[in-house]
Amino acid sequence: MTTISPAYGTYNSLTVTNLNSLASSATAGWKSDRVSNVSALAVNYEIAIKLTMANTAPASDKLAYLYASPAITTDGGTTWIHADGGTTTLPNGSEGTYTIANPPNLKLIGTLNYTTQQMVMQGIFSLCPACMADCPDGFELILINFTGAALSGSGNVVAVRPVNYSIA
Repeated sequence: MTTISPAYGTYNSLTVTNLNSLASSATAGWKSDRVSNVSALAVNYEIAIKLTMANTAPASDKLAYLYASPAITTDGGTTWIHADGGTTTLPNGSEGTYTIANPPNLKLIGTLNYTTQQMVMQGIFSLCPACMADCPDGFELILINFTGAALSGSGNVVAVRPVNYSIA
């Protein structure tokens, strides 16, 4: 009898320097470093998010939006073509701030609800359902904080873990 089991790769915390203290905005957000799938060849990625909120009441949409900018490489990892945020500024592979159009040309992975002042929002997401079920060559994560509150200056985490399958 053949058994197919998930085989999890290494949990990798992404740089969140520009995510810390991120203000609430419908279009101004944070983007991660590019995660390359060229060598891992994962079939999916788990995404873990922890957002610690400032002491401000919920307002606006009361949501944090998590998007993916899937990418393909034309030459094994040097040249990348990314889905854009609906603006002329393309994701460039480096962590930083990022402004999107509303709505953007990105893939919505999911949302986190901000229902109580100064709460910690946490969620676990799957990349590939948002990317048409196929894992791209690489991706950047884009987070838009439209909760009405800024994120705290520390305690925020975004991490990814590749998922494959083993056959025994």
